Amino acid sequence: MLIIHQGAIGDFILALPSLASLRKAFPKAKCVIMGYPRILQLVHGRFYAEEIVSIDQKGMATFFVPDGALDLPLSQFFQSFDLVVPFGKDKGGILIQNLKRVIKGRLLPINSFPGWDEGIHVSDHLLGQLKAYGIPIQDRFPRLYLSEEDRAWADKFLEQKGLEKGRKNDLILIHPGSGSKKKVWPLKKFLSLLQSLHSRTDSKFMIILGPAEPLEFQRTFEGVGGERVIIVKNLSLLQLASIMEGCRLFIGNDSGISHIAAALGLPTLVLFGPTDPRVWSPRGEKVFVLRREMPCSPCPEERFFFCKEPECLSGIEVEEILKGLVPLGFNLSNS
Repeated sequence: MLIIHQGAIGDFILALPSLASLRKAFPKAKCVIMGYPRILQLVHGRFYAEEIVSIDQKGMATFFVPDGALDLPLSQFFQSFDLVVPFGKDKGGILIQNLKRVIKGRLLPINSFPGWDEGIHVSDHLLGQLKAYGIPIQDRFPRLYLSEEDRAWADKFLEQKGLEKGRKNDLILIHPGSGSKKKVWPLKKFLSLLQSLHSRTDSKFMIILGPAEPLEFQRTFEGVGGERVIIVKNLSLLQLASIMEGCRLFIGNDSGISHIAAALGLPTLVLFGPTDPRVWSPRGEKVFVLRREMPCSPCPEERFFFCKEPECLSGIEVEEILKGLVPLGFNLSNS
């Protein structure tokens, strides 16, 4: 079985229930996933895939050209599978047409995204297509499975950062970034939130920074909270997930890292702005989505691209977040 998925981190995490359903529908099949290795490392050898293959290779470009000569080694690679499940924007697009030219097994194209105004969650949208193909649905929540080696690496890393052994379950994670500036809660408010939580709990805090975050983010949090604040940056997604698993709480923007937190089963509070949480919110047993409702909510497609200062996100206050933690089991608003 070959699964082709070239989406971003959040897109991929929301596809995990579909991948799990495919995995359980064909338990004896060897599963290979083609996509971006920096994302696929989260599932390589961890329930979902025995092998991962990069989609970012020279010959792959021929499969996105209509009626052209197709790369021979890749054509032979695709021919070797009994089942090919490509996720993409168009079930009848160029890639699908070219795959039909070479594969000999069964082809199950999946349209990755629902219509802008449909109001259906992405995971449900994907699972509905599998169900139409006759694939039984197993679970609607994304789940990540880490190895003992992953956990051992995380324990060693955290010890080096000064976290006492056995205190990981008291660590609060804050991720102030996102892949889009329109999805980022104001940095000054994140700092105020950290200071408020710092004064109301005895927990330690980890600030998660990625390669997309500007230097301003690191400078803002450096020196705040002393030994109780740990800053980590530029870790691989697998390293980050290994650290996150088993922590006390995660707070972040609408980003792929928030989806990872939810898929690890962390109590997760996510700040949403212009994107529609009915469609894009992280899924998990312990997820709370917070946004400031506006007359224009949810954001229509034409407004999303022109709205420079989304009040639905920037208008959220620290006290609202503290109250939002109550459904997750944290009553800090009056402490």
